[in-house]
Amino acid sequence: MKVILIKDVEKIGNFGEVVNVKDGYAKNFLIPSGMAIIATPGNLKQIDLIKKSRIKVEAKSIKEANEIAEQLNGLKLIFKVKSSPEGKMYGSITNKDIADKILSFKKIEVDRKKIELEDTIKEIGNYNVEIKLYKDIKCSVNVVVEPDKKQGEIETEQEATPSASDINENSPEN
Repeated sequence: MKVILIKDVEKIGNFGEVVNVKDGYAKNFLIPSGMAIIATPGNLKQIDLIKKSRIKVEAKSIKEANEIAEQLNGLKLIFKVKSSPEGKMYGSITNKDIADKILSFKKIEVDRKKIELEDTIKEIGNYNVEIKLYKDIKCSVNVVVEPDKKQGEIETEQEATPSASDINENSPEN
């Protein structure tokens, strides 16, 4: 039986291909599961139109991904984190943190699942992170993790000198 695949089917074919399969396989599996339709002249014309529109959408997606790759390639993201003197972080930096930083810095939304990070970042240092934007289009972002030294200095200063709110609370005028 000749059928038109409306989804990519492993070991059978890709979307829009007309393939010849056994009747039982087509009637009992491919057609009921929505992977194929019977190859009639009307269905062939319809699939041809869908293929043409998919090509246009694909071209637009590739163009957009290339533009985003140009903007993000070589981008340097700096994370200031609390860490131990040995360089171990008290938390971690995940794909979501990187995606949020890109969104706030460049106003570009990147799917966190497309950020290729082997494991979460747990130490101070420089990391090269790949982002898969579309099929074969990737870009590289430099993630720099630095200790937040100012945070430690501020905490020690606040302990040593009372703040204005402390003075107002303790004054006899209230």
